[in-house]
Amino acid sequence: MRTKITLASRTILIVLLVVFIFQTVAGAKPSQTKFGDMQKVITKYQSKNTTLGTNQTLKRLYKINPSLYEGAVVFAPNSTMDANEMLLVKLKDKSQGEQVKALIEARKKTQLNTFKGYGTIQTDLLNKSIIDVQPNYVLYVVGENAQKADEAFRKAL
Repeated sequence: MRTKITLASRTILIVLLVVFIFQTVAGAKPSQTKFGDMQKVITKYQSKNTTLGTNQTLKRLYKINPSLYEGAVVFAPNSTMDANEMLLVKLKDKSQGEQVKALIEARKKTQLNTFKGYGTIQTDLLNKSIIDVQPNYVLYVVGENAQKADEAFRKAL
């Protein structure tokens, strides 16, 4: 009897381990949400201190070439004295995620250096910013509503 219980326990443990490994290797699945729909979701959290940017804005602020992605939109600061901004990129391939993240981190570092020593509010916002990399989307939010924007983003995936 005890041997049967031990064998059953081992079998269950092995099955659970295989399922866990499979889920880890398979990873998250790409979102089926269309770029326009995702843009509408995050636009609700756009700061009043930002304006919808152009492709030139994406290139200037992030060194992002929008033609390399399925979609990209930036809400840029209205003033050089403001840190609020939001970036949404839909990737053509999940391998682009780390590259976009690196470009965002470079922008964030530049902004932190810009506000260093006098822009305590801006520095605080930048330190609390969110970079959320998903299989086919990347979101970057700097602002008071960063957490809410990220929650809505994740819900819309």
